[in-house]
Amino acid sequence: MRPQLPQLIPSEICLECPVCCRFPEKQATLSPFFFPEERNQVQSIKSKGSFREAAIGQASKAELVTCGHGFACSFFNPEDHTCQTYEARPLDCSMYPAVVMESKDHQKVLLGADTKCPALSRPSVTAKLHQYLDSIQRYLESTTLSSLIRQYPQFISEFQEEVVEVRELSLGKA
Repeated sequence: MRPQLPQLIPSEICLECPVCCRFPEKQATLSPFFFPEERNQVQSIKSKGSFREAAIGQASKAELVTCGHGFACSFFNPEDHTCQTYEARPLDCSMYPAVVMESKDHQKVLLGADTKCPALSRPSVTAKLHQYLDSIQRYLESTTLSSLIRQYPQFISEFQEEVVEVRELSLGKA
């Protein structure tokens, strides 16, 4: 099990958020990705959520379910804005609003911050963004994680126009 990352957005802000864990379409690109170890850990706590891919022990995206005018992560509780798997949440969720995506030309892997996160408009949060992305970049470029990301390239999202403070990730050789 990997250690949880420091959280950029304070929990009290997250619990008031009307955006996080919700998506406009059922197959949303930024829906949570689980590496096999993360999926196994979530399945061991017997949460009510589910995965898109049925095969146990494989990497998977979270299943998205109808919620309001769109969809939500199946591990999300819309009544109190909490996550059923918060203590075992995947890297993809732990590092949010940081996202890993491919460049527009599909030639590079990039790290940036998703501007759909309303907390990024708060000066107290934006003041810490550059330092936060630096720490996430170092973490993702570590030998163990870069190797895991190369093994599971579906962790890397499609290019997103709304992502800012973009920098290239060096994940080593495939």
